[in-house]
Parts: sequence; C-alpha cells; structure tokens
Amino acid sequence: MAGTRRVNTTFSHTAAASESGGSFLNLLCRRFPYHTGPEWELRIRDGSVLLNGALAAPNATIRLGMHVQYRMEGYEEPAVPISFHEIIRAGDLALVHKPAGQPVHKTGRVFVHTLVNLYREQFGNDWTPLNRLDVETSGIVAFARGTDILRRFSPVESQWKKIYLTVVHGRMSSGGSIELPIAEKAGDVLRSRMHPDPAGKAAKTLFHPLQVNGDKSLVLVRTLTGRKHQIRCHLAAIGFPIVGDKMYSMDGKYYFKRLEGELDDTDFEALGAPHHLLHAFHLEIRDTDGEGIQGTDFDLPESFFTGFQELRENLVSLTGSDIFQQIVKA
Repeated sequence: MAGTRRVNTTFSHTAAASESGGSFLNLLCRRFPYHTGPEWELRIRDGSVLLNGALAAPNATIRLGMHVQYRMEGYEEPAVPISFHEIIRAGDLALVHKPAGQPVHKTGRVFVHTLVNLYREQFGNDWTPLNRLDVETSGIVAFARGTDILRRFSPVESQWKKIYLTVVHGRMSSGGSIELPIAEKAGDVLRSRMHPDPAGKAAKTLFHPLQVNGDKSLVLVRTLTGRKHQIRCHLAAIGFPIVGDKMYSMDGKYYFKRLEGELDDTDFEALGAPHHLLHAFHLEIRDTDGEGIQGTDFDLPESFFTGFQELRENLVSLTGSDIFQQIVKA
C-alpha cells in the first residue's frame, strides 16, 4: 500500500537482556532505525525520549528492564492495511484476522499500525499474540489474555493444528509431505532466507493440490513443525514457489529491487500478485485437557481468486471436504 500516515503518539519499550550494557543512544539506533543517530541524539536532549521517566544522557548505560518512553509527533509512518477483525473469542483466547501487508509486531518503520498495537488499543494491553505471520501472509493470529493463558496455550505447551491456503507456480498433480531440515545459509545476501540443510532444524509440511489452472495451483497446506518461512522454503525447494513471493521465487530478484524502491505494476505482473499468496486459513489450539479454541478465516485477499473464482463460493464447503478432514487428522 503506497503512501504514509502521520502519527502522533507515545511509544514505550522495555530494555531486554540483549540490550543491557549498551548506551541509550545505541539502543535507539539499533532498535528503531527510522531515525539517524544525530536525530535520536537531538530527541534525547530535547526531552522527547525519556529513560525510566527522566532525562538521560545519550551515553547513559542501559540495564535490563529500563523503560524507554518516546513522545512522537508528526512521524510519517508507511501506510499499511489495518482491516483486522476478530474471528472468534473463547474466554481468554481470540483468533484474529490479519490482512496481508500489516505487520504483527513493530518493524523498522511501522510500530503504531501493527496488529498487536491496534488490537491492544481496542481490547486492552493484557492481550499478547501466541504466534506471528510474515508481513505479507494473511490470516489467523491467535491472542491470549494474561501470562497464565499465554503460557498454557503456547505452541510448546499445547497442540496446534495450522492449515494454510496458497497459490503456487506450477501444475501440482498430487499431494504428499516434505521433510527437509531448513536453516539460514552463511553467505546468502538475503540473510533471513531459509534453505534445505541437513544440519538445520527438522521441518515437516503436508500439502495437497485443490485445483490447477494454467501454470498455477491452489494448494492446501498443513505444517507439522513451526519453522521460520517453512512453507515458503519447502514449496520452493520442490519446484513450486508461492505466487508473489519476492524472496523465494526468481532468485529473490524482486526482493532486491524492492530494497531500492517501490515495485510497479509491471513487477507485480511478473510476480503474479502484489504480495505472496499464503493465507493462514484454519487454526485449532488445544491444551492437555482438550480445552482451547478453533476457527477459520474466510477473508482471503482478492488476489487469491485470480484464476480460481469458484474458490469464493466454495470456501465454506471446503472445510467439510474429505481432503480438508484428511489433512487435519493427519
């Protein structure tokens, strides 16, 4: 989404252990790179940024738990979609729709119109996300209210079933599973890109094509592990990169181009979509007693329906299909 939004707000941050020992100025520069060092130094000296509620020198030493407060006026934040909404709430758990393009957490330049910040503004600061999605991935993000619920239903302490819809390049004729350990690759100019690596973390993905149209396939996916970029990396590794994926298709050509400036309509036409077509469609979370929450997000980005118009009418019935039930029960 092009354009910016002018922001007037107060932002706070609590120093983590990894930030302890550095200077006040260094923390600001590393954590919030939308201002330069000299710009942050001016804001420290004019009192726009406080440390533990008081003025502090730029070279003040940061300790774990110190509280940074920044009064921000007239900041031009990049405009992002903010059409999030609750899908379902059950007690202290909620499943929330995140639109493609909205970050879940703060990024280098977007920290007011994130899903977490806007959801907390509407429903309270005691809500915390249990999972995250990449900025361009749409679909379900789970929230928990309170530290006990957050711990009880974390992916480590409870059972999660995560089902995705995606559109990939290529004619996929049959389904199966991908069991490839993945890891970042030393020397890759895209440092966050994942690669199949025998020494990496174990990762398993189930997939099943629902429809093929021309040179693209609509695919149902379930992750049995929760690794970074798992679906994107796995599908690309077997020759079916996700449509619109700037990092895992075309050798990252359009990822690099976006770093230099905005992509245009010609670029999006080559990519096949303005964002990668990956949607967190269905989520079920259960604790050891079988309590929890489940829900389905039928609010797919419009780009999903290009070439798959019948999907619009068949989304609800898809959840009752044999293919869907098989992949859920696998």
